[in-house]
Amino acid sequence: MNYGIYFDSATSADAVREALQTVYGIAPSLVYVGPYENLAGHPGPDPVALVVPAGGQFGHELSAGDRLAELTGQNELELARSLCRVAGCRALVDDGSPAPDYWFLVAEDGSYGRVETDADADGLTVRHALEPIAGAPDLIVQPPPDWARTW
Repeated sequence: MNYGIYFDSATSADAVREALQTVYGIAPSLVYVGPYENLAGHPGPDPVALVVPAGGQFGHELSAGDRLAELTGQNELELARSLCRVAGCRALVDDGSPAPDYWFLVAEDGSYGRVETDADADGLTVRHALEPIAGAPDLIVQPPPDWARTW
């Protein structure tokens, strides 16, 4: 399993690392925080997850693989929901649809729904929700076009 979760820029990368420790008991030394180009100089054990700068409204990407899956027992969406509740933040997770700009937005309370991102923005930026999201009541909702209503 591969993870690619983007956390809101208003949340620090360290808050994501702390949430991993709080929820799953993953030692902070096992979560690398910083740019990819500095990973080779990481002094600790091999990390189970990376939290790297991504830019835009969702400026921290958590990426990981099977080791994190073994430690958490959760898929991307479940992991994002747990971490958002603990860190009090929002996150974007790929919704698995063929539309490249459709994502799941996970709110601070762990609720989630599909959103459309702005393809012209620098980094991931939410344009609007495609369905109501309980934890994001202020987000404008614009239903998807007919071709995208099959999810």
